[in-house]
Amino acid sequence: MADQSTATSSMEPVFVASEWGELKECVYGWGEQFILPMFLDDSKARAQGGFGRFWAENQGRDLKDADPELAQVYKRQIDHAVESLRSLGVTVHQPVLHTEANLKFPRGDNHGSMTGWLRDPFVVIGNNVIELAPRSLFHRRQRFPIRHILAQTMDRGARYFAQPDAGADDSRDGPGWGYLEGGDIFVLGSKILVGHSGNCSNAEGARWLQHALGPSYDVELVPIDPLYPHLDCVLMTPREGVTVICRDAFTQGLPEVIRDWDHVVVSKELAKSAMACNNLVLNDRTVMVPAEAPLDSVAAALQARRFEVIRIPYDTHYQVGGSFRCAHQPLIRR
Repeated sequence: MADQSTATSSMEPVFVASEWGELKECVYGWGEQFILPMFLDDSKARAQGGFGRFWAENQGRDLKDADPELAQVYKRQIDHAVESLRSLGVTVHQPVLHTEANLKFPRGDNHGSMTGWLRDPFVVIGNNVIELAPRSLFHRRQRFPIRHILAQTMDRGARYFAQPDAGADDSRDGPGWGYLEGGDIFVLGSKILVGHSGNCSNAEGARWLQHALGPSYDVELVPIDPLYPHLDCVLMTPREGVTVICRDAFTQGLPEVIRDWDHVVVSKELAKSAMACNNLVLNDRTVMVPAEAPLDSVAAALQARRFEVIRIPYDTHYQVGGSFRCAHQPLIRR
């Protein structure tokens, strides 16, 4: 079981080869600081159902104050997930607290903290560790509690750099105003998919990513239904040739690279309400899926395809609009 000192001292080269590579090291969310974001357009794309109403009524409040019991369960589920990963030999890094000043970035007011989900502020593609420019305001500050982790990758052979900052506007159009969030980015070898729902990543962001990565990679923009924030709300690739997918969410059809794969198809409702596509791939034989009953059909379909499926509780997270994939960003997948 890896501990934080082991995580900090690891010097194995950082590299992510694919979505289904063996997960050896990652950054994972934590339950110490969950301030419900202000209910801006970017939040509305995520909030849903009963929790969405709770969020709207308590925007700007710390979850520990708004619902202490829920906050305890939320933290317990994250801690259990991290303990499970470490027990499987995965090195796990977690953030530190936001400073008071950075909680007010970039507009001088605290509009929320969601460090339980750390997929979006950066991405690792090959040996490129890239701080992204998210559209969502509460994602723009998420890089700060993990920057010490990202900076250490320079000593391990990584090319560590950042996309041009998004500033304080909700969003802007035009050259140079690219937005990318990690939940939209899929690494399929040299093929990179970037989801585009209109809520988060955009075409200019995909253009910048192609420029930054160079000709060794092929970046493709993938339009999806605006009901979903990110591509990983409607797609999982647990091994080459297999997906868990919400086909109806792909407004212009499936990308050619996955079109003829074996698809476990889920409904739009299940993809939204239970984040049925947003599971955690440990390797091309093992997947972690929430233990709650709505995900039973997904677990069974994966087992039928000879995956080992690990089930642990995670409903306090997927009800907010982000499950296991949203919680982590890999540093090593080979």
